[in-house]
Amino acid sequence: MSLALLAGAALVVAVFAGWRAHRRTRRSDPDAVGWVDWTMVQMAALIALAIAGYAVLKA
Repeated sequence: MSLALLAGAALVVAVFAGWRAHRRTRRSDPDAVGWVDWTMVQMAALIALAIAGYAVLKA
């Protein structure tokens, strides 16, 4: 059950990070960079989702 919760949370984080990365690329001031690399956050969340999803399906 906790792995399924982890997979769900990772999915939510991945979708949120994808939305923020999309907004970051379309901002009006390209010099106003943020401190969070949303692409890296999204990749880490997708890797966590893949591992947790695999573990849930194997159990």
